[in-house]
Amino acid sequence: MRVLILKGKTDLLIKGSSASSEMRFEYGGDGRVTLNAKETTLPLRYTPEDEFIYVEERPYRGIIEVREDEREGSIGLMVINEVPLEPYIAGIINSEISSMWPAEAVKAQAVIARTYAVHQRDARANPLFDLTSTLMDQVYTGAGGEDEASLHAVKETEGEVLTYDGMPALTVYHSNGGGVTEDCKEVWGADYPYLRGVKSAYDRTSAGYLWELSLSSSSLGGIFKKAGYEVDRIEALKVTERTKTGRVKKLVIKGSGGNALTLTGVEFRKALGYSALRSTLFEVEKRGDEFVFSGRGSGHGVGLSQWGAKGMAEDGYGYKEILRHYYPGTELRRVY
Repeated sequence: MRVLILKGKTDLLIKGSSASSEMRFEYGGDGRVTLNAKETTLPLRYTPEDEFIYVEERPYRGIIEVREDEREGSIGLMVINEVPLEPYIAGIINSEISSMWPAEAVKAQAVIARTYAVHQRDARANPLFDLTSTLMDQVYTGAGGEDEASLHAVKETEGEVLTYDGMPALTVYHSNGGGVTEDCKEVWGADYPYLRGVKSAYDRTSAGYLWELSLSSSSLGGIFKKAGYEVDRIEALKVTERTKTGRVKKLVIKGSGGNALTLTGVEFRKALGYSALRSTLFEVEKRGDEFVFSGRGSGHGVGLSQWGAKGMAEDGYGYKEILRHYYPGTELRRVY
């Protein structure tokens, strides 16, 4: 796997490579780069002298590639970690869940992380990298995220991926479904037969199952203006359509100037911020000058609910049963 781990860097520190114990890069713009104060030409590739190579003090397995970020609108250096698939998965688990969760839940996470990586690599065919190391794909922190439990889960499921019609499935996942997951088409428009809403009864075991957010009319209006929407001080919010699972599908925002704005629930959550409005499974009411959002769950709601999987594992379900529940119609296959 080729994973983009850093971008837009103007200075960069790499330690522990077979080429040099310490390398400092500085980007001067217009393709000018110095390595330990001497001009150099990119791209450059480095292997570790011992087990790990360190990028900004963080350990990684495999090869580190440094190149100029020549993508449109990008300036600086980009760093790519070229790493075998299994160590990549081990470096994901503790960033997505805790490896201290029940072993069957951790194994389920290993399978879906592996499957997602393979699916995205094949679908994108990006000549520079397959995945990013952020929430845009999967949070990857290198070898620093490994421990005995995560390595064990990866070993126990080595080479296993979920397939549909013989191809790797798009195994998206989220933190907490709020009791029920969502059809993919309701969130992203695309229709995958195995990404259907299913009951997720164990979600309620999470401390964050229920949540509440309060925002004043003026602060809410400011958020939407910052997000690029033309709206005055917000006077009213009305949900006009919900999905069959109860998530907000459309709502109307009314400003003090009489203007009205219709947004999808997904657009509304993006504008407010994913960490603030934790899901689109909410009710909203106005209390004085405050809008109060009362909701359940966390995340987009599609695919596996991580807290739901944890609860299933605690109740004795195996990882294969967990995967069949959240991705109905898929087949678990060992591809190597």
